[in-house]
Amino acid sequence: MVKLKFILRNGVLVLRISQNKDRYYKRVGYLLTGNPDVEKHWLADKERFSSRSKNYEENNKVLAEYKQVYWKLVTEHPELSAKQVAEYYKGTRHTGSQPVELSSWSVEEYKNSVAKYLEVITLREKAKSGCNYEGYYKLLNRCRRTIPGFDSMPFSTIDYNKMVSIAYIFAKEKAYVHHSKKFRALLGKASKDKDVMFNISQIGDFQFCDYNPDKYTTDGRQHPDVLSSEELKTFLNFNPSDITPRYKNRKQVELYYDFCVFMFHSFFAPCDVIKAKWRDITRKNTIAVRRKKTHRPVEIPITPVMRKIIDKYKGQSKDGYIFPIMDDEKEKTYNTKDYTYKKFREFLNKWLKVVGKELGLYFDLYAYVFRHTAITVALDSGLPVSYIAEAAGTSIEMIQQHYYNGESQSNRERLTSAFMSAAQ
Repeated sequence: MVKLKFILRNGVLVLRISQNKDRYYKRVGYLLTGNPDVEKHWLADKERFSSRSKNYEENNKVLAEYKQVYWKLVTEHPELSAKQVAEYYKGTRHTGSQPVELSSWSVEEYKNSVAKYLEVITLREKAKSGCNYEGYYKLLNRCRRTIPGFDSMPFSTIDYNKMVSIAYIFAKEKAYVHHSKKFRALLGKASKDKDVMFNISQIGDFQFCDYNPDKYTTDGRQHPDVLSSEELKTFLNFNPSDITPRYKNRKQVELYYDFCVFMFHSFFAPCDVIKAKWRDITRKNTIAVRRKKTHRPVEIPITPVMRKIIDKYKGQSKDGYIFPIMDDEKEKTYNTKDYTYKKFREFLNKWLKVVGKELGLYFDLYAYVFRHTAITVALDSGLPVSYIAEAAGTSIEMIQQHYYNGESQSNRERLTSAFMSAAQ
């Protein structure tokens, strides 16, 4: 269990947060008033200032309150490591006498309270290294601002009709997708939490996407960005040594280019390509992985182009990745989860934006376009939707809703030909 103790470290009063051999220190000098002489008046065994110190009663009180904030976290969440406890309030200065950022909780308080449980989830996510808690925090503020009676809303009232009313409230303001995804994730966590009085079956077949105000475009359908056949042909026939001349690191440009070509030939998303390893290659000349986003297993054939790329980078990754991007040991040193992938994707998309201008695209080119384009090309080629959905690791409904090729040039030509043939 994590231990807490005030100590003098190099003449500075700090709160030591320890667990086994791990030690972390939080300076607390800014809490004190009267500039007390800590080396002279600090009682190490009692963890307090002596009565001869200036403002000793006030300083002892504020230190006790400060320590209590961390002690509450340690006792109610013994699963947290010393590092997680130490970094919990990173970037802020909590005085102990001030209220905790989000109110305290107990099982009795949050087991049937949507607002209280959302606070709990926000705090739990914040305590996890590399996790993004801001989404839940923004959702909490949004719900309190826009949903009447949210702070007293019990889980027992959450049903299909209640969800519809919440969806309509979210639809009145921006960031519908962001807030609806977080709210649905909150319900998923609550349903799996044995202490919470909620079951996901309460909302029936409700789906937030049915109430998304941006669901439909002017033609009544939502279409992803895809490359036309000519734009795709131009990209696939590029010479990596000639494109984006302002980029001086030509090996990096070549890596970016091969990465995108691999995405197109595999249906993979960027996160799936970067995590693909040699061990995922089967004896059937396929790659079998589990998609990071949906966790669905997929198996796709290795095309000659993919094989050429795989062989090109063979042995360049010490951890067995197909592309020499990830470094498992280095990744452990980062606080942000998937830091290497996120930085690579950021730089890749910046490069693709320049490539898109060279192609004369009407939209900014980004990595996911190659997955969109691959699915569209497969549909235009007449492959069964069921096979494409399985290979792409998604659902038939999603393919039909977002990718179905009713807008393809080949389909329009076939339709025109069919009408003309009817009169002959």
